[in-house]
Amino acid sequence: MTAVAWAGADGTRDRWFRRATGPGAGQRVRLFCLPYAGGGAGVFHDWLRAGSDMGVEVFAVRLPGRERRLAERPFDDARLLAERLAAVLEPYLDRPYGIYGHSMGGVAGLALAHELARSPRSRQPLGLFVGASAPPGSLRPAARWSGSDAELVDWLRRTGGTPASVLARPRLVARVLPALRADLALAAGYRVRPSERLAVPIQGFAGAADPLVTAASMAGWSAQTEAGFSLSRVPGGHFFLAESGRRVLGTVARSIQHLLDR
Repeated sequence: MTAVAWAGADGTRDRWFRRATGPGAGQRVRLFCLPYAGGGAGVFHDWLRAGSDMGVEVFAVRLPGRERRLAERPFDDARLLAERLAAVLEPYLDRPYGIYGHSMGGVAGLALAHELARSPRSRQPLGLFVGASAPPGSLRPAARWSGSDAELVDWLRRTGGTPASVLARPRLVARVLPALRADLALAAGYRVRPSERLAVPIQGFAGAADPLVTAASMAGWSAQTEAGFSLSRVPGGHFFLAESGRRVLGTVARSIQHLLDR
């Protein structure tokens, strides 16, 4: 495996991106990755290491309200986030690229793809890839999302996406809950404009043991594109990146190369 170092998009510790630099970086295609609700760029740590070996330069998006940007206000509106991201990404769209979003990140990725499609100056993505993500408009907010911190932490514990070591630290949990609440509101509140459909394909990945977003519910993504939708089931639950991350990245990399070579 290629040895890598972590850097920002400009070779420094950029606040918006985390990516690999070194001998394996600088691939001909890029993949911009958006995390699940409450997650950060670290969610894609393994992808940063493996991407260059698969011919893809992975950019893990570091959103406000978490990790090094903990003090910043998180976005709770997908369109506003998409507008900001499109501006930030513009200098890095000089190569073919795809967008991957996990759970909430899938909705944010869709909003970003639409924002880029409305810009005559922006190169369009080769495809949108979504994992464990409910189609926009289908997510119904749970009462505990806007309830007490204890209710939200209990929900986190049951969904299994947050390490027990983190949940055992009340002060740390209190610092990340604002971003989580904002992300959940972002995912639940986004609506696609009437007759607005992507001109690029969407490929979905559903965790075989996911109790939150089933393969059947992800079929609704087909209504979001005119270029075709495909869906694969992979081992794992809602946070299958821990079990099937490399497998998914490999599929995404092959799909991007296929779309590029068509």
